[in-house]
Amino acid sequence: MEYAFMILLGIAILLLIISFYGKDRIKKVQEEIDQLSLSVIQETYLIKKKVKVLEEELLTNDIDYEGPPQTSAMSLSNSSILSLYDKGLSYEEIGKRTNLPVEEVRLILEQAKKMGLI
Repeated sequence: MEYAFMILLGIAILLLIISFYGKDRIKKVQEEIDQLSLSVIQETYLIKKKVKVLEEELLTNDIDYEGPPQTSAMSLSNSSILSLYDKGLSYEEIGKRTNLPVEEVRLILEQAKKMGLI
């Protein structure tokens, strides 16, 4: 019985020593996970940076596209649209007389209503 106990104790000590000097697989996996998370963070940062640049470009394009300032010809066209509307003509009839699309006539009249001109 004593021999069996001594053999088991020896095996336990041997396994304990081997566990200290053996390769730590968990540490290796943990390092790989850390490396992967760092690369994901870096890629996310780059994507956010690119999206921000694209948003700024889109915003500047929207500002540039708002249209040229109204010229005297445009204001004459707007005043003629307003006078035709006051005469009771429909959007389609105003569009035919001013050679403008019906949608543009509608937008001009809506802006005039908002400004209190009609």
